[in-house]
Amino acid sequence: MDSFELGRLTDHDFEVVCRDLFSDVLGIPLEIFPRGRDRGVDLRHTSPAGTTVVQCKHWPSATQKTLIRRLIKDELPKIRVLAPDRYLVATTVGLTVDGKDELRSAFSPYVRGTGDLYGVDEIVAELLRRPDLVRRHFRLWLSSTAVLQTVLNQDQYLRSSWLRKRLPGVADTFVPHEGFERAQQLLDAQQVCVIAGIPGVGKTTVALMLTAWLIGNGYEAYEITQDVDEIGTLWREGTRQVFLYDDFLGRTTLDTSLNKNEDNRLLSVIREIQQTPGKAMVMTTRDYLLEHARLRYDRLVTPDVSDAVSVIRLTDLHRRVRGQILYNHVHHSSLPPDVKRRFADPKVWRPVVRHKNFNPRLVQETLRLSARRGQDVAAAMRKNLDDPRRVWERIVENELTDEAVHMLEVLFTFKSAGLDDLEESWRSYRKKVERAADGRTFRRALQLLDGTMISVEQGRVAFHNPSIEDYVRFHLDAGRAHFSGLLKALVHEEQVQRLVAAARMADGAGILTRLREHEPTVSAIVQAMGGDRETRLWHEDESRSTHLEWVLEAAELLHSATLAAYVMQDTVSPFTPYGPFSHLEGLINSLDASPLVPREHAQRFREKVTAAIHAEMLEYVEAGDWYWAIALYHQLRRTPSRASREQAAEGLVQNGLEELRRLAAQPEREPRIAYLELLEELVDFLLKQGAEEELPAEFAVVYGRAERVFALREAERNEWLQKHLVQRDPSERSDVARDHMLVADQMRKLDDTR
Repeated sequence: MDSFELGRLTDHDFEVVCRDLFSDVLGIPLEIFPRGRDRGVDLRHTSPAGTTVVQCKHWPSATQKTLIRRLIKDELPKIRVLAPDRYLVATTVGLTVDGKDELRSAFSPYVRGTGDLYGVDEIVAELLRRPDLVRRHFRLWLSSTAVLQTVLNQDQYLRSSWLRKRLPGVADTFVPHEGFERAQQLLDAQQVCVIAGIPGVGKTTVALMLTAWLIGNGYEAYEITQDVDEIGTLWREGTRQVFLYDDFLGRTTLDTSLNKNEDNRLLSVIREIQQTPGKAMVMTTRDYLLEHARLRYDRLVTPDVSDAVSVIRLTDLHRRVRGQILYNHVHHSSLPPDVKRRFADPKVWRPVVRHKNFNPRLVQETLRLSARRGQDVAAAMRKNLDDPRRVWERIVENELTDEAVHMLEVLFTFKSAGLDDLEESWRSYRKKVERAADGRTFRRALQLLDGTMISVEQGRVAFHNPSIEDYVRFHLDAGRAHFSGLLKALVHEEQVQRLVAAARMADGAGILTRLREHEPTVSAIVQAMGGDRETRLWHEDESRSTHLEWVLEAAELLHSATLAAYVMQDTVSPFTPYGPFSHLEGLINSLDASPLVPREHAQRFREKVTAAIHAEMLEYVEAGDWYWAIALYHQLRRTPSRASREQAAEGLVQNGLEELRRLAAQPEREPRIAYLELLEELVDFLLKQGAEEELPAEFAVVYGRAERVFALREAERNEWLQKHLVQRDPSERSDVARDHMLVADQMRKLDDTR
């Protein structure tokens, strides 16, 4: 080890390394604090002899001038309040003699001398004296510019040409993440680790880096290529060995069985390795294959296996990790320098890093293929991320059982479903296609998919990530489902709505075609389900009106005269079951605009609703309820009947004056912003009607109260703006903002590509 790239560490990594390093350098235990406002303390030791503070500044791209300015401006005031007996600075910025003198002078007497100021060179020197400490911190070990080459050049430890070929490239692009750290901890504890996850998420990469880690600790590495019996042949007593068994359940199809009795032999080997010091085994598999194997092989459900499983998830790859992965792959790719430099532009890298379907394998494959074909790499990468078929097509179409595929198809119509609803719809679907639909088969399908393609939490089932849902939509659009059977298996109107929404999408032409082909079935389902809809008079989101409005939109999409006739029939009946008047307004506008509804029918419905609103408003006026009455008046203002509006306004003026008199007679209380809208509405209405002079004294009282509440609201808004919109110190920004800034700094390095 001759140097380290400390820029590979996160802020937290750097603090943890400094804690261990300076605990050893100073000979005292240092405590570390969680993220947040630290009052100038990153690491601290307290004792009767005094307090020692170590300030960690991980700013690998900053200049010495910036570091000194920020330390004096931000940290010195905090240190004067804390008044520690000793103050040390550890930073990834290089410090010159003059820089150290300036800091010592500014922080005197807390900094005892320039020896308490550790720049990047001093930290690296201390680390080089402590190789055991370096090995305890994988990110630090990985950041060494020499350690990996040392590991990878030890042919005596690499007993596989495949390992020798793959490890260097993986080491160049690997970025440690939470999933890797879980796997590493599991391997340390049990000596066996089964790494599972969806295709492309980085299972093999994690396995290779765990292998490299063990090689660095003196292990010989062996690849298992056939079955677990190879381990017995390769086993050497007294020698540290790690066995890498990649895709141990196969790569292509669930019909491929383990070799005869291999489940029993595998369990025996796992137990032997766990009981033998200096032995380790790392296995990988797609997690849906593991679930399927567990259903077939009872021995794979035992704690020896299940407790050794670590699943790599897409959520492990948060934004900063994604940015580093993209940078590493672009930097080490065979793309021309001018193409690499394009990725320094945020308009190029940001859509990739933020993409919901981000997948390291897709990034790698796109760069590899584009380098050969001379494509627009950025455009090709976005296209591949937008299209999840590359990842999921082989699995869904070739590797899953039919009951599992049917479950995905049914789940798409729900998006998220309760277990009972999902099972009811799935059973109906299976019966329509004449397949087994018993509870045991349902549970097997659920177990096979759970944790891989779907998630089951608190009795609800949803897709594991958006790219799977996107693929199932493509699967349906391509005509790969039994569409008639699927339609007849729907149990809720929301399922039909989901299919219609998918048909409206730019790439939903296939689904639209099939819905039109089965229009009689769709119409029958919609009418049957609509009859069961609960009446919700004042519900904010759903009502009979919103239902009919959606049915009319579906009728237009499917060219369905049947559904249009259903809507017209329902809009002949009294308006009262339709829901809020605001919903009725949307239904009126839809009837007006629909080519399937005669103009006369839409006009009759509008007039009937207008008359009903007017009648109900007059009831509220007579009851003296000004606030409900004014709400209905606003609805009338959007109708074509001027006479109704004028008649309504006359009654409302008297109603409003009574409310004005009531409010003015009440003693003034502490201003409450919640009442401002009501006060403003009353004042504005009386002003527009010219009625303020009828009760001038009362109007002045209420108007003054409204002004005071308005002033209070503006003061609170300005306070909020001052609090949230001022320019803040980067160290106080959100994790997302900080990660974005760090990714931007990383990607800008590609500008220097030659």
